[in-house]
Amino acid sequence: MATKKKTSNLKKVSYFEYEAKVDKAYKELLESYREVKDSYTEMIFRFALVAEFKDEATGTHLVRIADYSTEIANGLGLSKKDTYHLRYASPMHDIGKLVIPDAILKKPGGLTPDEREIIKKHTTLGAKIFKGARSPLLKVSETISLTHHERYDGTGYPRGLRGKQIPLFGRIVALADVFDALTTKRPYKEAYDFDDAIEIVKSQNGKHFDPDVLKAFLKRLDRIKKIWRATKDIEAFITEM
Repeated sequence: MATKKKTSNLKKVSYFEYEAKVDKAYKELLESYREVKDSYTEMIFRFALVAEFKDEATGTHLVRIADYSTEIANGLGLSKKDTYHLRYASPMHDIGKLVIPDAILKKPGGLTPDEREIIKKHTTLGAKIFKGARSPLLKVSETISLTHHERYDGTGYPRGLRGKQIPLFGRIVALADVFDALTTKRPYKEAYDFDDAIEIVKSQNGKHFDPDVLKAFLKRLDRIKKIWRATKDIEAFITEM
């Protein structure tokens, strides 16, 4: 009987050792996955940054677009997975500008009608970059690239989609992008004050913007203002360098 008891204890020890090894291996695998995921999302961001530099903007624009989009997603109650994809894909919205000629993209004066049409092609060109992608994050990037200039009333481009025909991610980034453009100084315009920009986007309720998306944006207005204020001084510092 003593021998059997000893054998049983050995089996238990062996099992627990095995369980500990499995647990350790799982943790190491999880850590490796996180490192790969972090590297992947960093690569995505840096890729988007190339397009921003081409347009003579700063990386803070990309950060704000990601932050504003995330706040809207939170206001809408989107899932963690959808919010994650939106956060890291939204900076890719203008990636199509990489293939727009500098002579047009950096033209100091006004654009001709033909040049405006070429600029508009950054939506379809950006979507083509991600065409056939298997990664969910890159698929979302394709959707956002293609649809962030569509308008809720159907007057946007490139397809003139109306209302809920526009994918939700596109409707969210449309608002985040316009609001950031309004509150950012450009060579051809001054930045609007925060409150004035809010009134402008409110005036586009049901026209440029989805009423539900705008409602979610206003619901998170305190957070939106903190994001705007946090990067305002940073952008001024970078511009002066």
